[in-house]
Amino acid sequence: MASKQSESTDMTVAEVAEALGTTPVNVLLFIKRGLLEGLESEGGWVVAQESFAAFRASEAGQNGRATCRSACSKAGGCGSCE
Repeated sequence: MASKQSESTDMTVAEVAEALGTTPVNVLLFIKRGLLEGLESEGGWVVAQESFAAFRASEAGQNGRATCRSACSKAGGCGSCE
């Protein structure tokens, strides 16, 4: 039962992307860079609600773009740098 309770506090990558106004690819980049804590599950990646809240409160999370802009020109195709 505890696992079901913790699952309810997880957000899908798509949910995080929508909340931040960015793309799922960019959210995965945030996870890869350690800006968000994500876990890979059978259905894909999920982000803990606590990690999302901390990221959103940070300067990087407020604009949803974090560090991807440094070498962008949309080469990665995430579409967040506009």
